[in-house]
Amino acid sequence: MDTTIRASLLFLCFVTAIAGLYVARDIFTPFALAIFIWLIIDAFAGWIDNLSPKIPYWLSLTIAVLTVIAGIVGVVFIIADTANSVIDQAPRYERRLDEIFHWAGSLVGQNDLSITSVIERVNLPQKIQAGLAGFAGTVQGVLSDFMLIAIYVAFLFAAQSSFPKKMDDLFPDVQARKKAAMVGARIRISIEKYLGVQTLISLMQTIISFGIMWALGLENALFWSLVIFILNYIPIVGGLAAVALPVMFALVQFESFTPIAILAAGLFGAQFIIGNTIQPKMMGDSMNLSALIVVLSLTLWGALWGGVGAFLSAPLTVIFMIVLAQFPTTRWIAVLLSADGNPDFEDDTDDKSQDKIEATPGL
Repeated sequence: MDTTIRASLLFLCFVTAIAGLYVARDIFTPFALAIFIWLIIDAFAGWIDNLSPKIPYWLSLTIAVLTVIAGIVGVVFIIADTANSVIDQAPRYERRLDEIFHWAGSLVGQNDLSITSVIERVNLPQKIQAGLAGFAGTVQGVLSDFMLIAIYVAFLFAAQSSFPKKMDDLFPDVQARKKAAMVGARIRISIEKYLGVQTLISLMQTIISFGIMWALGLENALFWSLVIFILNYIPIVGGLAAVALPVMFALVQFESFTPIAILAAGLFGAQFIIGNTIQPKMMGDSMNLSALIVVLSLTLWGALWGGVGAFLSAPLTVIFMIVLAQFPTTRWIAVLLSADGNPDFEDDTDDKSQDKIEATPGL
């Protein structure tokens, strides 16, 4: 096929795929989250199962599922407790906001500037009412998606035992079956490694940040630690927001600039040190994506799927890179996406992939 025709077809396929992902985002995003939750639970259950030969897999899976459920319940309780605390302290926060607005107004020659005047100028009550209606709709959508995700995860585990048989039926040729199994194993291992590494890094940053916030007396430090832990899963932007949000809250709580400056320096220092020492090495081993591609993928997936796309941008891009590397026509795209020009995930990943393939029935 002529090079120009091939390039045109690839471009049309790319545009069609992007349009399809955007139009069907309400269908794809819950299922994508379900797959990643399934992988997390299955990997955790496998880790528990490997601790002792006396632990059956069903017990390991039960422990993993209960742990995830307990974590979700804990998050709900933390959010509810924080909401009650904010409501109780609302008068004090309002007074502090008045002081901040009055100070800012004096700098621009508007000495009558206050939180009340700002609310009146921007017609905040109506905007809050509209925002609450939108928020209620969002919560309803999240709860609906959560139930759908839970159903997806349950059926993924139910169908897990039939995957080897389906591989045999899809690929009667042994060599083609091994290649397909190798690609699937590479994708799974890369996602598991990414999630494991990102969880470890987020946990490190969360513990350090909680220590700093607790030492300085920042209110609702546990809630802000939860926010930091979640936001650190979003590349680049998440780390910046994880520093900015607690510091903005500190502006309302503290009347002195010193604890605010110490908090900002401590949180930023933790993000900077971990993000420039431990994270690049660990992420390089698990993702093999160039820094530019990480930023572009964050922008693209965020535009397509919103917060879910931003959350899953890196592993989704890794999946596409591995798949594109298997075809001569699209391999050059995978090479451009990779950090070192080798999108095949050789070395230790291949050893683990081979172990999984040899353990798969029918191969």
